[in-house]
Amino acid sequence: MLTFNLKKEWFEKIKSGEKTHEYREVKPYWTKRIYKTLGLDDNDFLYALGCIPAMCIIHFVNGYNPKNGELSAFITNISITSGLNTDLKINKPVYDIEFELIERR
Repeated sequence: MLTFNLKKEWFEKIKSGEKTHEYREVKPYWTKRIYKTLGLDDNDFLYALGCIPAMCIIHFVNGYNPKNGELSAFITNISITSGLNTDLKINKPVYDIEFELIERR
């Protein structure tokens, strides 16, 4: 499971439904975490982008303390895109993690 610690601004945008994609720079740290979440090894990953196993869940935490707020979501798609057209605004490839919030009961 992936957990993203977010600033309040981004957490609130996800909570309101305004933000449905999370972006992370393509680096070994994030690649390994995504491999583990999807149950893949290094050789499978590039073939699996866009093919997400059912029930892959991510968690968003407002800051570093779950008491500040926590959300869960299903991953619906992962792709690699240019970071220039994302909220990261960097000229590097980034993982585009598309998600759908799980409603709390």
